[in-house]
Amino acid sequence: MLKPNRFGLSLLALLVVSTAAVGLPDLVVSEIALVPDLIQAGEALRIDATIKNIGDSAAPSTAPFFVRFLIDGREIATQSMHGGLPPGRSKTISTEWFAVVGTHVVSVEVDEELSRVDESDEQNNVDARAFNVFLSPEAADALGTLKIAVASFVDQSGSGFLNLGEGIADELAAKLGGTGLRVVNRSELNDVLRTRKLNPSLDQDLALAAALLGADVLIAGSVPILDVMEISLQLGFISIDGAEVRTTLAARVLDTRSGAILSSVVEAGNAEGATGFSFDLGGLLSALEAEDPALCSGGLRSAKTWYNVGEPATFAYRNPGPDGWFGVEITTSFGAFVKWIGWQHIIANGCGVWYWNQLNSSGFQMAPGIYTAKLWDGTTYADSVEFQIRPGISISSPPLSEITMGSPEFSASVVGEAVQHATDALTASLLNAMTGIAPVISESQPYGLSADSAMPVLEGQVASILPNGRIALNVGASAGVAPGDVFEVLEVANVEIDPHTSEVLSYDPIDVKGEVVVTEVRDRVSYAVTTTSFTPAIGDIVRWAGR
Repeated sequence: MLKPNRFGLSLLALLVVSTAAVGLPDLVVSEIALVPDLIQAGEALRIDATIKNIGDSAAPSTAPFFVRFLIDGREIATQSMHGGLPPGRSKTISTEWFAVVGTHVVSVEVDEELSRVDESDEQNNVDARAFNVFLSPEAADALGTLKIAVASFVDQSGSGFLNLGEGIADELAAKLGGTGLRVVNRSELNDVLRTRKLNPSLDQDLALAAALLGADVLIAGSVPILDVMEISLQLGFISIDGAEVRTTLAARVLDTRSGAILSSVVEAGNAEGATGFSFDLGGLLSALEAEDPALCSGGLRSAKTWYNVGEPATFAYRNPGPDGWFGVEITTSFGAFVKWIGWQHIIANGCGVWYWNQLNSSGFQMAPGIYTAKLWDGTTYADSVEFQIRPGISISSPPLSEITMGSPEFSASVVGEAVQHATDALTASLLNAMTGIAPVISESQPYGLSADSAMPVLEGQVASILPNGRIALNVGASAGVAPGDVFEVLEVANVEIDPHTSEVLSYDPIDVKGEVVVTEVRDRVSYAVTTTSFTPAIGDIVRWAGR
């Protein structure tokens, strides 16, 4: 009997290995097509992904495999492909995305995150391409002159997630700013609301605050729905605990000069998949459906007398007086500052709630010990409450970052995905709405003035800067100045001043340094405070900007 030589054995082994490798499918993304080719902001972009089997055997038809679409690394859709895929054959699968201005990268993954198909090459399942989204020339012309303010959205969903209204406003402002629009910083809007003692729940007060910052348009809105339904995802033989999320965002566009609502839009977002959370979602939502009534029974209160390390601390204050702004500051037991956790506007007999993640202002976890939460009303510390951080990691409460919109953990979750879908759609709709109403805005009158009101043209200079920070202007009631008037403080060149009357005769404006609002008026002088962050100087030219 002949014995196979060493070469024959090697050849046999090679044939066996080659046959095994050749016999497997190999799924790739062979093409990514975008429809339309030239994409304008606000359009629905269709993404067509062509999936091809370049292997030597069919992808099995007994169970689906999955195609995942991502924009800038964020998932926008996952779709299943059924019926298998023979070797050499292709299928095209599509999804849509509301286009937002900027440079983006679309990625498509086939059988990548939930690998269902045994392939000859597992490293070639992803493809990507970059693309640009532009404003249409008509939109660019219409929107180029606008300055926009975005107020915090009102969370009406009762979902229990934190920072939802503020986070959506910030996300929306960032997307609008990415189109090239001038967008007022939300913190500046809140500062004006607070210092002017305005109510952020009233459209007319929001419009006035935005007008004081020079904004032409104010966007205000709400979150009517954020429904999270826990589900068990059956992916073939794989079962994954996840959630289906539905959210709705509603927004209205106000002309800050008249306070009128110019347009209203409503958009929805949906997502389904693994939650991405490290905790029991159902338990969290049921626990946060309603605050403990005792927490809002009066005075500044802590939800617990002690918290484990890393456990979110909750504080509440019921306001027994008139509407007002209140903030909470955390200090150590011996008075050292730890962190400021924010302002809230609380109506009469209303209750405000604050959350602290136990991190200091530098982002470090505070050590176990005794701490104090202090209530600041803008003038004095009106109340305080002590609490303790004890050693030991909490297993009953989720990390605060996972339930707070704006954090990376929330954004990566299925809830964050649904909110992003809705925000993308809302941005597109708002751009379309504002393009149409821009001519109406440019023709409207300043806020608080009727159409036939005389618009004073006032100019002057900064006469002095008082020790308490107030700014004295050399124009007053005799020139038509009134409390609430807003003046721009200008950076200028080539100033000419009448030596006898001190009247400003001419100048060449270079830029606006900032704005001030008049709080007190006398015959020939008025006193103002800054509404934006800048440093005025004696002699600066001031120009009336509105009321």
